[in-house]
Amino acid sequence: MDYDVVVVGSGAAGLSAALAAAHGGARVIVLEKSRWLGGTTAMSGAGTWVPGNHHMKAAGIEDSPEETLRYISGVAPPGWSETEEEHWRVLAEQSAPMLRFLEDETPLCFELVNHPDPYADFPGGRPFGRMVSTTPLSKFLLGRWWNRVRRSVKTQLFTYRELVDGVLKNPVRGALGMAPTLLWRLLTARVGAGNALVIGLVRGCLDKGCRIELEAPVHRLVMDGDAVAGVEATVGGKRQTIRAARGVVLATGGFDWNRELMAKHFPGIDLTGAPDTNTGDGQVMAAEVGAELAHMDQALISPATFTQYEGRRHAQPLLETYAPHVILVNRYAQRFVSEGSPALGVALDERGPDGRHLHLPAWRIFDARYARAMTLSMHFGSKEKGFIRKADTIEALAGQIGLDPAALRATVDRFNGWSKEGVDRDFHRGETYWERFYTKDRALGTVEQGPFYAAPFLYVSLGTKGGPRTDRHCRVLRPDRSVIGGLYCAGIAMASPIGTKSVGAGTTIGPCLTFGYVAGREIARRNV
Repeated sequence: MDYDVVVVGSGAAGLSAALAAAHGGARVIVLEKSRWLGGTTAMSGAGTWVPGNHHMKAAGIEDSPEETLRYISGVAPPGWSETEEEHWRVLAEQSAPMLRFLEDETPLCFELVNHPDPYADFPGGRPFGRMVSTTPLSKFLLGRWWNRVRRSVKTQLFTYRELVDGVLKNPVRGALGMAPTLLWRLLTARVGAGNALVIGLVRGCLDKGCRIELEAPVHRLVMDGDAVAGVEATVGGKRQTIRAARGVVLATGGFDWNRELMAKHFPGIDLTGAPDTNTGDGQVMAAEVGAELAHMDQALISPATFTQYEGRRHAQPLLETYAPHVILVNRYAQRFVSEGSPALGVALDERGPDGRHLHLPAWRIFDARYARAMTLSMHFGSKEKGFIRKADTIEALAGQIGLDPAALRATVDRFNGWSKEGVDRDFHRGETYWERFYTKDRALGTVEQGPFYAAPFLYVSLGTKGGPRTDRHCRVLRPDRSVIGGLYCAGIAMASPIGTKSVGAGTTIGPCLTFGYVAGREIARRNV
């Protein structure tokens, strides 16, 4: 069990790292804790933010690393440039080569998605071009692995482009319009979204000679002096040491199912959208060998409803407030953000100096018109008795959910007044490019036609973004910024340079692929 590179985890970051390392001539083994391939990536829509990609350039859309860096710097949280600018530069410079590499070395093909940067109005932002998604691939490409890709809470028959361009806007019409295509995909085992991305990456890794082991948990890092020399893992039911001549890449995902870490960094979380194997193994093992952990309070906090997955309540991503006739209020019955903002997660997770949340619990307040139009939202909400509350008046509704009736009445009246004027003077709802993309001119529909409804706006993580701090080569660092020899980290297992405030749709898959690519190339070049 001697290899050049051991990659821990089989999501976007791990497979990208394995592919790049094997392409560089390294002997690679990928160890996946679960019985399923793909981790959180396989469950995702696989919208992939890639600035400067060759598809946008072929379409005549200008972009550059300088414009990308200008954009990321302009929308980042205050003070982040001091520690993250070199990582932003990596994303600006290496994302496009990464995408070209994946298309050259795997069956993956990507296409442009009609989706803007969340802050397209900011300097360096783009209304179109940086978002791509993979086209469908057949599960049969994986041979004996064909049925080992992790399933999702939502259908993987559609691509991210198809979801954005039509299916999510009108699920019934969108699906019926694609009926012949969907039938062909069923017959040929073709899938899109995160499943397709994982299939293409796994096929590429297998073709490069990578060994992949499932149900192979890693227990600890093996040290040689002050450098990492391998891992101790269970493979084939046997606990053993696997040597890594050039190093180990931690790509284990987030820590959403680590109760201790979540209680410390995300108290009160309602749900997670990550698989239950994401227990922070990479973060814990890195800390045990002296790594500095950073951004542990960052995550993809996203609008979501709930569903069932693997026998338990699980997050189902759903944009529920990007529509007219609904508002979002906090525990004081006050609005606290534009309901169409791309930074809803940031606002929901806002905390005071004492670390306590300022707005939770939060509620969606909506009227009968929203209830009739938002069929998916009402469908999921109706699955749990009492999740959606209903009353004939705003005041009676407030009483049901423990809010001050007069305060909620005042908030609704204030919003309705702005709506009739056509301007939200509190939060400027519907004014940014992002919000106009989703709502056009319908953002400010009043909440005034009874009956009235309330539903919890869940506090959900689709993947934490904290972990060991790394340098621009994805080498793991100690608190004194010295490098831990032989240890690399990529994906959402690392301290993400793009935190809760995303610069692309989620800003997880694209950076995961890019930093995995960077780590794999760097580790393959390592002299040992």
